[in-house]
Amino acid sequence: MHMHGGHDHSHGHSHEHGSGENGNSPADAPKRDLALLKYMLEHNKQHAHELSDTGARLAEAGFEHAADMIADAVSYFNHANDSLEIAVGLLGGNGE
Repeated sequence: MHMHGGHDHSHGHSHEHGSGENGNSPADAPKRDLALLKYMLEHNKQHAHELSDTGARLAEAGFEHAADMIADAVSYFNHANDSLEIAVGLLGGNGE
C-alpha cells in the first residue's frame, strides 16, 4: 500500500492467479478480472480528475506550459478509461 493525494492504494483484494482454493480457479478468472478492471477504471478516473485540478491551479499560477502538458496527460488517461469501459462492458460489467 502507498499513499498520495489524500488516498491510499490498498486494493482490498488479492492479485494471486493460482487455481483451486479461495476462488482462484481458472473459471473464476473473468469475475476476478472484471472486478479488477472496474476498480482500476474508477481509480484512474479519480487520478484524471486530480490531475485536471492540478493543471487548472498551475495555469492560474502562470505555468501554462506545464498545465498544457498535464491536460495532454489527462487526455491519455481519458482515452485509456474509454477503452477500459468498453472492456468492462464486453465482460458484462455494465450496470453491476
